[in-house]
Amino acid sequence: MPPLPLASPADAARLGYALPEGRGMEMLARASARLRREAGRPISSTISTVRRRVEGGTALLPGGPITAVSTVARLPEDGGATLTGWRWDGMERVHRIPLWCGDVNVTYAHGFTSMPDELLDLVCSVAARLSSTEEAAGMEAGIRSESIDDYSVTYAAEAVETASGLLPGEAAQLAAFLGSSPGAYVVRPR
Repeated sequence: MPPLPLASPADAARLGYALPEGRGMEMLARASARLRREAGRPISSTISTVRRRVEGGTALLPGGPITAVSTVARLPEDGGATLTGWRWDGMERVHRIPLWCGDVNVTYAHGFTSMPDELLDLVCSVAARLSSTEEAAGMEAGIRSESIDDYSVTYAAEAVETASGLLPGEAAQLAAFLGSSPGAYVVRPR
């Protein structure tokens, strides 16, 4: 089952976006999928276990905002023992991990439990753009111009590149909001 859209038709209406009647959830789901793909990490609240390098007794966690850290454990090949005495700083670092640990598996909760208005606005904006380009002749193919006599057509390179993604400005807005992309491997998603 695909994840729920990041925004609802009620959010779109509250923020002033008009989505096609009866297709609002579909457009929001498509926009949400594009944002999630671009983000490269979960946006909605989830629990993950990631392998992290310990440097100076500290492990840096990706995929904020981080809401809780539940366990820090040695790797299975190192015995897999759950570590104690570590401290989470409330942000993205876990401190006081024994210095002899090279890598550890950290299980933590991260992502938004409720979507901030700035993110809702971006989702609704992308959904509105997707619904308007569906109605514009040729836009689904990225046509920039078209002629009749001696038929000629010009494709917009940026439209072709972003046909299944976000426009450059949308991607930049998402990156500015979420921060840098993660540098971790998901060991066991839940």
